[in-house]
Amino acid sequence: MKKTLMALCMLFVAVATVQAQETEAEKQKRAMELMSIKVDMKVDEELFMKVTENTYVSESPKAVIMAMIVPETYENAKAKLEGNMPPDFKVTDKGEKMMNGVKVIYMQGTAEAQGTKVNSTVYCLKRDADTCLMFMGMSEVGADKKYADAITAAANSVVKK
Repeated sequence: MKKTLMALCMLFVAVATVQAQETEAEKQKRAMELMSIKVDMKVDEELFMKVTENTYVSESPKAVIMAMIVPETYENAKAKLEGNMPPDFKVTDKGEKMMNGVKVIYMQGTAEAQGTKVNSTVYCLKRDADTCLMFMGMSEVGADKKYADAITAAANSVVKK
Protein backbone atom coordinates (compact mmCIF):
# COMPACT_ATOMS: atom_id res chain seq x y z
CA MET A 1 0.00 0.00 0.00
CA LYS A 2 2.99 2.30 0.51
CA LYS A 3 3.50 2.18 -3.24
CA THR A 4 -0.07 3.33 -3.86
CA LEU A 5 0.21 6.25 -1.47
CA MET A 6 3.64 7.21 -2.77
CA ALA A 7 2.30 7.11 -6.35
CA LEU A 8 -0.52 9.40 -5.28
CA CYS A 9 2.01 11.77 -3.68
CA MET A 10 4.10 11.76 -6.82
CA LEU A 11 0.99 12.75 -8.74
CA PHE A 12 0.99 15.97 -6.72
CA VAL A 13 4.72 16.42 -7.19
CA ALA A 14 4.07 16.50 -10.94
CA VAL A 15 2.15 19.72 -10.35
CA ALA A 16 5.42 21.36 -9.27
CA THR A 17 7.57 21.47 -12.40
CA VAL A 18 10.14 24.15 -13.16
CA GLN A 19 9.30 26.92 -15.60
CA ALA A 20 12.75 28.60 -15.79
CA GLN A 21 14.77 28.44 -18.98
CA GLU A 22 17.03 25.55 -18.05
CA THR A 23 17.77 22.26 -19.74
CA GLU A 24 15.57 19.36 -18.71
CA ALA A 25 18.49 17.71 -16.89
CA GLU A 26 19.18 20.92 -14.95
CA LYS A 27 15.51 21.20 -14.02
CA GLN A 28 15.39 17.63 -12.76
CA LYS A 29 18.65 18.00 -10.83
CA ARG A 30 17.46 21.20 -9.15
CA ALA A 31 14.09 19.68 -8.30
CA MET A 32 15.74 16.62 -6.73
CA GLU A 33 18.13 18.80 -4.73
CA LEU A 34 15.28 20.94 -3.39
CA MET A 35 13.07 17.97 -2.60
CA SER A 36 15.88 16.39 -0.55
CA ILE A 37 16.08 19.38 1.83
CA LYS A 38 14.72 18.52 5.27
CA VAL A 39 11.49 20.36 6.06
CA ASP A 40 10.96 21.26 9.71
CA MET A 41 7.81 19.31 10.52
CA LYS A 42 6.31 17.71 13.63
CA VAL A 43 4.63 14.37 12.91
CA ASP A 44 2.96 12.01 15.37
CA GLU A 45 5.31 9.05 15.01
CA GLU A 46 2.97 6.83 17.02
CA LEU A 47 0.58 7.02 14.05
CA PHE A 48 3.00 7.54 11.15
CA MET A 49 6.24 5.79 10.28
CA LYS A 50 9.05 7.77 8.65
CA VAL A 51 9.95 6.39 5.19
CA THR A 52 12.07 9.24 3.82
CA GLU A 53 13.31 12.55 5.20
CA ASN A 54 9.99 14.34 4.68
CA THR A 55 7.55 11.47 4.15
CA TYR A 56 5.59 9.53 6.75
CA VAL A 57 3.04 6.75 6.19
CA SER A 58 0.56 4.68 8.10
CA GLU A 59 -0.27 1.18 6.88
CA SER A 60 -3.64 0.76 8.55
CA PRO A 61 -5.51 2.92 7.98
CA LYS A 62 -3.72 4.06 4.87
CA ALA A 63 -2.40 7.58 5.35
CA VAL A 64 0.57 9.72 4.35
CA ILE A 65 2.15 13.03 5.30
CA MET A 66 4.66 14.57 2.93
CA ALA A 67 6.39 17.94 2.61
CA MET A 68 8.88 19.21 0.06
CA ILE A 69 10.46 22.29 -1.39
CA VAL A 70 9.65 22.66 -5.06
CA PRO A 71 11.28 24.81 -7.76
CA GLU A 72 8.21 26.89 -8.49
CA THR A 73 7.19 30.50 -7.95
CA TYR A 74 4.12 31.02 -5.80
CA GLU A 75 2.22 32.46 -8.76
CA ASN A 76 3.02 29.47 -11.00
CA ALA A 77 2.15 26.98 -8.25
CA LYS A 78 -1.16 28.76 -7.71
CA ALA A 79 -2.01 28.64 -11.43
CA LYS A 80 -1.17 24.93 -11.65
CA LEU A 81 -3.15 23.99 -8.55
CA GLU A 82 -6.13 25.97 -9.78
CA GLY A 83 -6.40 24.30 -13.12
CA ASN A 84 -4.26 21.28 -13.81
CA MET A 85 -5.45 18.43 -11.58
CA PRO A 86 -5.61 14.78 -12.58
CA PRO A 87 -9.08 13.53 -13.53
CA ASP A 88 -9.25 11.04 -10.63
CA PHE A 89 -8.80 13.85 -8.08
CA LYS A 90 -12.17 15.32 -7.09
CA VAL A 91 -11.71 18.80 -5.62
CA THR A 92 -14.06 19.64 -2.74
CA ASP A 93 -12.50 22.98 -1.74
CA LYS A 94 -9.66 25.16 -2.95
CA GLY A 95 -8.40 28.68 -2.83
CA GLU A 96 -6.06 30.97 -0.98
CA LYS A 97 -6.22 31.72 2.75
CA MET A 98 -4.20 32.87 5.73
CA MET A 99 -2.87 30.05 7.90
CA ASN A 100 -0.75 30.84 10.96
CA GLY A 101 -0.26 34.35 9.56
CA VAL A 102 1.00 33.05 6.19
CA LYS A 103 -0.80 33.22 2.85
CA VAL A 104 -1.19 29.69 1.44
CA ILE A 105 -2.78 28.07 -1.54
CA TYR A 106 -4.84 25.08 -0.43
CA MET A 107 -6.79 22.30 -2.01
CA GLN A 108 -8.89 19.55 -0.50
CA GLY A 109 -10.48 16.62 -2.24
CA THR A 110 -10.64 12.89 -2.71
CA ALA A 111 -8.79 10.51 -4.97
CA GLU A 112 -8.84 6.80 -5.60
CA ALA A 113 -5.86 4.57 -6.26
CA GLN A 114 -6.00 0.78 -6.52
CA GLY A 115 -9.41 0.66 -4.89
CA THR A 116 -8.55 2.86 -1.91
CA LYS A 117 -10.34 6.18 -1.59
CA VAL A 118 -8.37 8.87 0.26
CA ASN A 119 -9.10 12.36 1.53
CA SER A 120 -6.33 14.68 0.41
CA THR A 121 -5.16 18.10 1.54
CA VAL A 122 -2.47 20.17 -0.18
CA TYR A 123 -0.95 23.41 1.08
CA CYS A 124 1.54 25.52 -0.83
CA LEU A 125 3.36 28.54 0.56
CA LYS A 126 6.01 30.84 -0.81
CA ARG A 127 9.52 30.05 0.46
CA ASP A 128 11.45 32.62 -1.60
CA ALA A 129 11.18 34.22 -5.05
CA ASP A 130 11.82 30.93 -6.88
CA THR A 131 10.62 28.16 -4.57
CA CYS A 132 7.59 27.05 -2.61
CA LEU A 133 7.05 24.62 0.22
CA MET A 134 4.33 22.06 -0.48
CA PHE A 135 2.62 19.97 2.18
CA MET A 136 0.40 17.00 1.36
CA GLY A 137 -1.67 14.95 3.75
CA MET A 138 -3.82 12.00 2.78
CA SER A 139 -5.85 9.55 4.80
CA GLU A 140 -8.11 6.70 3.87
CA VAL A 141 -11.79 7.64 3.82
CA GLY A 142 -13.31 6.36 7.06
CA ALA A 143 -10.04 6.48 9.04
CA ASP A 144 -10.20 7.44 12.69
CA LYS A 145 -10.33 11.23 13.21
CA LYS A 146 -6.97 11.14 15.00
CA TYR A 147 -5.27 10.63 11.59
CA ALA A 148 -6.90 13.73 10.11
CA ASP A 149 -6.02 15.62 13.30
CA ALA A 150 -2.38 14.46 13.03
CA ILE A 151 -2.26 15.63 9.40
CA THR A 152 -3.66 19.03 10.41
CA ALA A 153 -1.12 19.32 13.26
CA ALA A 154 1.73 18.44 10.88
CA ALA A 155 0.52 21.05 8.38
CA ASN A 156 0.37 23.66 11.13
CA SER A 157 3.95 22.81 12.12
CA VAL A 158 5.11 23.38 8.52
CA VAL A 159 3.16 26.56 7.74
CA LYS A 160 4.86 29.28 9.74
CA LYS A 161 6.46 32.67 9.20
